[in-house]
Amino acid sequence: MRTPLFADPRAWVGIDVAKATLDVVLRLPQQSFYRVFANTPEGHQALDTWLQLSTGGAAPSEIKVVLEATGSYSDALSQALFATGYHLCVLNPAVLVDYRRSHNTRSKTDKLDAHMLACYAQDQQQHPHPWTPLPEPIHQMRQLLHHRDDLQHMLRQERNRLEAGRMDSWIREQVLSHVAELRSRLKACEKRIKEHIKAHGVLLHLSTRLRTIPGIGWLTAARLLAHIGDLARFEKVGSLVSLAGLAISEHSSGSSVHGHPHIDRHGRPDLRQTLYMSALVALRVSPAFQRWGRRLQEAGKPKKVVLVAIMRKLLHIVYGVWKTDRDFDASVAFPQAA
Repeated sequence: MRTPLFADPRAWVGIDVAKATLDVVLRLPQQSFYRVFANTPEGHQALDTWLQLSTGGAAPSEIKVVLEATGSYSDALSQALFATGYHLCVLNPAVLVDYRRSHNTRSKTDKLDAHMLACYAQDQQQHPHPWTPLPEPIHQMRQLLHHRDDLQHMLRQERNRLEAGRMDSWIREQVLSHVAELRSRLKACEKRIKEHIKAHGVLLHLSTRLRTIPGIGWLTAARLLAHIGDLARFEKVGSLVSLAGLAISEHSSGSSVHGHPHIDRHGRPDLRQTLYMSALVALRVSPAFQRWGRRLQEAGKPKKVVLVAIMRKLLHIVYGVWKTDRDFDASVAFPQAA
């Protein structure tokens, strides 16, 4: 993988990425421009052409582009911009939320988000790491997991139609046939994911390590590998917690305004959902997690707060197991119990 070498920026670009569109703000030293492009390969090419024309032919390495990580919506765009040589930074969504607050901006539109991202790119106090693509095995596994989720969603829809029961015999036969086909395709996809992990030694090794943690099975381990990709991207566990949207947000002012602490929810909801299901399993099967959860309840914590604490604890354990390359050890994870 090439190491990008960037010149001092001559232009700064913020891109708000949606499923179908890209809202783009280009800032130059004396003026700024706004355009909307399609989030398609043709739209990405049109964006590149527009940036070259609008900046007077600046080299891509002289154009700093900042966008938010939006999963599958931003993956193709990030790959295209990186391949062309742009100075690209992909932010955790929570970063823009904090930046917007620091500028006392409460309004939120696609155009305004693009403007804030462009301002962030130009802000000399901000130093986000340049983006580089995930290793190809991780990228492939993300695609496989997205496909599995699509199949699971379609299967759930068809099952709901059967439960509703408002169909004649012919339609019911068609739905049952589709359900059988989806089950077969889902089984084949899961087999493919397992084979993909076994075919790559690093993935297999990490998956085996992660599965020693209570509440984490083969599918959850695969999702964690796909979401995190390269642990070196996270200098500390707090960055990983922020990616999941599990960072604690508080609101207080003086002695009279005290809001209840809550998770910020600005990270990846699919990662948060994965941790939620894992936390439920961990509480059911692990005595160590059960004792820890019980102590939180005895301290007066509501059940929902306890569950979120378990999710955060799981993520801390994942970080520790991955970074130290050691199996889960309850005495290390819960030293107070030991």
